[in-house]
Amino acid sequence: METIMDNDALKSAWQDLSRRIERQDTINLQLLRERKLDKVRSNMRRMYWGKIAQIMFGDALIFFGITTGIHHHAEPHLLACSAFMLAYGVLTVVFGGVTLGKISNIDYTAPVLDIQKRVVALRRIHRIANQCLGLPWWFLWIAIFVLEMKANMGIDLFAAAPAFLWVSGAIGIVGFIATLGCFRRRNARLDDATHDTPRSLRDAKSMLDELCEFERE
Repeated sequence: METIMDNDALKSAWQDLSRRIERQDTINLQLLRERKLDKVRSNMRRMYWGKIAQIMFGDALIFFGITTGIHHHAEPHLLACSAFMLAYGVLTVVFGGVTLGKISNIDYTAPVLDIQKRVVALRRIHRIANQCLGLPWWFLWIAIFVLEMKANMGIDLFAAAPAFLWVSGAIGIVGFIATLGCFRRRNARLDDATHDTPRSLRDAKSMLDELCEFERE
């Protein structure tokens, strides 16, 4: 009889110990989750303010494009440069706004897998924006330079230095094609896609991957 009671007491003690270990594991997992998600949230805040700066830059290009377009509405080549700058500014603002919306829609109380999917989608949007906004710079700087020279020095490079514009345009075409090929190769190799995303986003994804792996164990 005493042996049976000892066995029951031992079994009860093991069950109590098991429950305590489970509770401790739950607490440790929750603490790990909160610590990792705090870091993810911090990374997203940095990216958020970076996109605010991007939108402000886009607004400046829109303003400059509109004002120069009005001023040079009778000069088709300068009007085209202004329209190019205006369009690029609008594209910059749109991509910045879409990214801000993606960041704001992340629910840090949701399951880690859901947060991970949203960060992956955000990474994809950022990569597309980076490529769409990066490629036009091979020609955009020419338009900005032409308008700045006209506004500050009164020099129309289309008349004063057409050879410079032809050479710059040719270099832009070569650079555009080379950069486009580079982007395509990176898109084909998913591991290389991290080169097109900021460190804050890469770090956030890495921490979520670690947390998701820990929860599966």
